[in-house]
Amino acid sequence: MSDKVGTVFNFLQLPDVHQFPFVIDKLTNEMMVKKGQFVYTKSIEGYLIGMVEKIILLNEYFSDALTIKAYNSSSNPNILKGLFPSDEFEYAIAIVKNLGIIEFKDEDKKKIKLIKRMTYPASPGKKVFLVEANILKKFIGLDYENGLNIGNLKIANIEAKININKLINKHFSILSISGGGKSYLTSILLEELLSRPNSIGTPAIVIIDVHGEYTYLKSIPELQDKIKIFDGLYLQISVPQMNAYSFRKYQSQITSVQVRELNKYINKLKQDKSKKGNYSLRDIITLIDEETEGNKTTRQALIGWLTELERLNVFGTQENPILKNSIKPGELTIFNFQNEISIRKKQILVDYLCNRLFHMRRMDELPPFLLIIEEAHQFCPEAAQSKAISKSIIETIAREGRKFMACLCLISQRPKKLSSTALSQMNSKMVLNIKNPYDLKHLMDSSEAITKEYADMISSLGVGETLLMGNAINYPIFIEIRPRKYKSKVEDFTLSQVCLKWNSNHLT
Repeated sequence: MSDKVGTVFNFLQLPDVHQFPFVIDKLTNEMMVKKGQFVYTKSIEGYLIGMVEKIILLNEYFSDALTIKAYNSSSNPNILKGLFPSDEFEYAIAIVKNLGIIEFKDEDKKKIKLIKRMTYPASPGKKVFLVEANILKKFIGLDYENGLNIGNLKIANIEAKININKLINKHFSILSISGGGKSYLTSILLEELLSRPNSIGTPAIVIIDVHGEYTYLKSIPELQDKIKIFDGLYLQISVPQMNAYSFRKYQSQITSVQVRELNKYINKLKQDKSKKGNYSLRDIITLIDEETEGNKTTRQALIGWLTELERLNVFGTQENPILKNSIKPGELTIFNFQNEISIRKKQILVDYLCNRLFHMRRMDELPPFLLIIEEAHQFCPEAAQSKAISKSIIETIAREGRKFMACLCLISQRPKKLSSTALSQMNSKMVLNIKNPYDLKHLMDSSEAITKEYADMISSLGVGETLLMGNAINYPIFIEIRPRKYKSKVEDFTLSQVCLKWNSNHLT
């Protein structure tokens, strides 16, 4: 850590325990101090590392209004410049947010011994240096052995390799406005996970793909053997595995009396040797319709509710696909809901998939998995009045999943509409550009790490930039997302090209 960039001084009641200011040295373009860079100074507690949070450019010559007026009204400003060389009066101040104190194991300062909180301010007059790359990697908590390469740190030429255990095991979320790059970033994570050798351990990956954005991966020769795609139109819930209360979850109008009545018919079918435990929703309806004893009104109501469920075409005699045979370590299983319009049907299927996956993982019938849910606000909404069948199980996995290595990733373009219970359990957040003030406030309310300063930075993020914070790293960092290795053919088409293609197919 040898590149000196400035000197600590007193400015606006600083330094204190949280911040310190320093005057930036006159530097070359190669040594320019930038917002977001990590710097350090020697304090009485050790080496104090911080991040440049703000840069202020001052010029005493232009701090007085009368001087500026005289300068502008002069017929020959060059004469004034000769008498008062304004360029020499210009200087820059950096305000640094204190992050921690580090101690080293050796005199060469190559190995970090300890990172701790500061309890005493930086000392005015002390020199300020840029943090070297090898120290910065360890301080932030990057993993250069088996980490997931997301891109580069925005202010340093360092690869942002994130530890898979820290990022995935305690859940994470990807949040951004529509078109902000959520799917692009998710594709990069999938590339990294699928390209990991089996010898270092990779979970099974399951993704609820609402718009069919990840199906292109199946066409990549290097990846196609690791990917299975199941169309949402052909998914089936096994009726023989359901009890009467399961039907009530999917059809809330069924009363307690009707549940007891339904349970009686289900038990009859289970004991019917001719069915061999293999019966459909139509078999239950037929059995109720043929019954002559008991309350006719109850039977008719049951037939109505069950017939409505039958029309959804999601209930069959057996599970499809058989999840136990479909979820494999290091492989990606995509449930493609691109052709499915009904939000209720999608919520029922997501509820079933989540319940089955979590149950089988607790029974150790499935390997550890990462469940990625696109458009998560559709399946786990915040508002109580917009009830979603799948909300309860998603919140349960968010709260309890890490104990069983059932990991969760929620992706959303509207954080405000996403359950704060689920969002608060996402220990790491990858936030791209978000401008809606209500979404930003919801993020601040659900995460202590997102301060007003970070919220302002989030709203100004450019395309291909993300803020990563939480359990995955020791301190929040801005990342320039790397290019994808594999591209989808769809993204190469512009609106005008699609219009021309449609015209040629339909108007000729």
